Amino acid sequence: MSPRVSRFSVLAAACVLMYSGSALAQPMTDMCSQPKMKTEKWHSITAPAGMTLMIPQGYVARGNGAASNSVAPDAQFYWSGDHRYVAVGSGAGPSALNAGGELTQTGDCEATIAGRRVQISSYTWTNADREMSPSGAIGGEYLVVARFFSTGELREAFIAYKTNIQSDASSMREVFWTAAFDSQQAVAPSSASAPQAAGSAPPAQAMPAVAAVPAPACVPKVEPNLPTLEAVLDTALVQMLVSNAAPPIPHGFEVMTLRFNDSGGVAGIAVSQSDLPNATQRQLTTLVASNLKQHDAAAPSAFQLRVESKSTGMQYAVQSNAGCAP
Repeated sequence: MSPRVSRFSVLAAACVLMYSGSALAQPMTDMCSQPKMKTEKWHSITAPAGMTLMIPQGYVARGNGAASNSVAPDAQFYWSGDHRYVAVGSGAGPSALNAGGELTQTGDCEATIAGRRVQISSYTWTNADREMSPSGAIGGEYLVVARFFSTGELREAFIAYKTNIQSDASSMREVFWTAAFDSQQAVAPSSASAPQAAGSAPPAQAMPAVAAVPAPACVPKVEPNLPTLEAVLDTALVQMLVSNAAPPIPHGFEVMTLRFNDSGGVAGIAVSQSDLPNATQRQLTTLVASNLKQHDAAAPSAFQLRVESKSTGMQYAVQSNAGCAP
């Protein structure tokens, strides 16, 4: 090979690397900027937590087994092939704490969508085939989760998108901005502000919004087989770790949904309600997860643990996960 050809090959390879590097280095803050909406051919679906949203054609509702249970009891999954899905449900959604595997968080930012504060987090991991049993699923996977924080009338909810194509993780964030709650309509923002065509009839006047009636307070169903706090958590060790935490844990509460597998191990932990900062929620969830005791087979496979930080110290309560009494 001549020196001229060799130099050309090196230059071409350098250009490819530069292009790839720029694609990988997209700032995470871009994930929290409203994208240009191209959702004309999408269709609307009804999701848990009073949410409606729009998803592309070709995404079909399909169960997700253990992954659904570990993320949220009411999680709905819409798949396109074997590597891409849109998931919706109540709670904080999938994360490194409850989705399992070797998830690495690659970004985190905040936005306002449908008038609600939303945290958008991105994750990545690599699928590796087992020896002598190739599955064809080897390679990188990407997950982006939009967590809609609870408000006075609406409980916490999430939308998540998973793909094995990195560019999809950015382009599909449109789905987050189609979310609507209660009386809001799941219409793409671009169509909502479209100018009226000349000579066309004026739009009909919108009906006045009806004030939302707050839902009655939830009285948890009685579940006689709930374990005692002493059987669930090593509270003394958690208290010691919290006492040495810097900065100190602020006053507030967090309710976690705990799920266990048949062998007594932890299958998932998800924050269902909290008034603590995000960083504190992650800190408390990690402390609890690392100090849970072996699950009793006679106890329910899922229940809630309320942790409250007060001036008198940490307080805990085991609660039912069976819903509200009629």
